[in-house]
Amino acid sequence: MNTSAMDAVPLSSSAPPPGSTDSVAMLAHLVSFNTTSNLSNLQLINWIGQWMDAHGVTWSLSYNPDGTKANLHAIIGPRTKGGLAFAGHVDTVPVDGQKWTSDPFRLHESGTRIVARGAADMKGFVACILAAVPDLMRMDLKRPIHMLFTHDEEITCNGARIAVQDAHDHDLLPSWCVVGEPTLMLPIIGHKGRLSVKLEAHGKAGHSAYPESGVNALHALGEAMAWVAAEARHFALEGRQVQGFHPPHSTIQIGVAQGGVALNIIPERAEAEIEWRTVPGDDPHALLARMEQAMTDTNAWMKAGDPDCGLTFTVLNDLPSFDLPADSPLATMVRQSVGTNAEGFISYGTEAGIYQRAGMTSIVCGPGSIEQAHKPDEWIERDQLRLCDSFLRDMAHRVCLPETDPTSSVAT
Repeated sequence: MNTSAMDAVPLSSSAPPPGSTDSVAMLAHLVSFNTTSNLSNLQLINWIGQWMDAHGVTWSLSYNPDGTKANLHAIIGPRTKGGLAFAGHVDTVPVDGQKWTSDPFRLHESGTRIVARGAADMKGFVACILAAVPDLMRMDLKRPIHMLFTHDEEITCNGARIAVQDAHDHDLLPSWCVVGEPTLMLPIIGHKGRLSVKLEAHGKAGHSAYPESGVNALHALGEAMAWVAAEARHFALEGRQVQGFHPPHSTIQIGVAQGGVALNIIPERAEAEIEWRTVPGDDPHALLARMEQAMTDTNAWMKAGDPDCGLTFTVLNDLPSFDLPADSPLATMVRQSVGTNAEGFISYGTEAGIYQRAGMTSIVCGPGSIEQAHKPDEWIERDQLRLCDSFLRDMAHRVCLPETDPTSSVAT
C-alpha cells in the first residue's frame, strides 16, 4: 500500500503509561526502536523489562554468544513450567533500498491501516502481548502465562533456540505455545522446514590455454547446479505431495552463485547457496546427503586433477518443519477462540518448529498479513490488533484459569 507523507497522520511514539491496554499506542512505541537484525535489540528488550517491572511481572534474559542481543522470558501467574506461551520475535528486516513514503520507524495511520517497519512482522503481535499484561495480571491464573520475546528470527532463529534451552535449563518450559506470526488470525497447523547450505568448489588456478594445468571450480559448480535444477523438477513431478501447502511438495533452489576472476584464468574457487524447503515428513538432511552422493563423480575428477580440490557443503541454517494434528486440543481451542472452523498451512518458516521440537505443542496464529511483511510501507489493519487483543485474553481464560489443565493430556 502506498501513501503520501502528506496523508499520513503520525501517532505518538512515546511510551504508553503503566496500566495502558492500548495495543496501537504500544505498537507506536515498539516500532520506534530500530531492531533490524544486524543491530542490537538490547534497548528494546530493556524497555520491555521495565514494562514488566511496572506491573510486577517476573522476567529473565538469555543472551546471544557475544552479549549484543537478548531474549526476554516473562511469566505471569505461577512461576513454573507448563501453561501457555505467547511468543514473538522483536527483530525486523532492513529498510535499506526500499522506497517508504514515511519514516519507517515512526507509526503512521492511513485510513484503517497502520504503517511502520515491523507493524505486521511481528511487532503488532508483541504489542498486543504487552498491552494485555495489566489484564492478565488481574486474572487468578492456575497455570502460568509465559511471554517469549526473541532475537534473530529473520536471519537464523537462534534466539528461539537459546530461549528454549534457557527455559529447559530452569525447568520453565511451557506446555503450549502460540507463535504470533502474521496469519490474519487464521490458525496455522503446519509449515515447511528450511535448510540452507553453502556449496564451495575448491579448484586449481591456471591459464585457460592449458586446461590440464588447473581444475575448473566453475565447471564443478555447474554440474552441481544442473543437478539442483533436475532435483527441483523431480520434487515437482515425483515428490511427496502434502495437501494444504503451496506448492504441496518440497522444493530446492540456488539463490546465489559466484566464481571466477577473469576469462583467461581457470577458476580456482566458486560457490553457491542452496536451500531446501521441505514439507513435514521429508528429512532435509537426508536430501542433502542425496546431493552429496550425487556429486561423487564431480569430486572424483576434481581430486584426480589435484588431491586438494573438491566440493564442500556447509550448513548455514536449519529451521525444522512444523506439523500439528488438526484434531489436537490446542488447534481445537485456537479455532474456538478466533471463531473459525478452518486452519491453514504456510510454506515459509517460523519459530514454531523449534518450539515444537523442544517439547512445546505449538501453533501459529497472529494479526496482520504476511503479504505486507518485508515491504516498503508495511502495514497492519487496526481491526487485526483488536482481534488479537481479544484472542490473547480469551486463550488465557481457556488455558490458564480452569481447575482442570487442558494441556495435561497432550503428547508433545
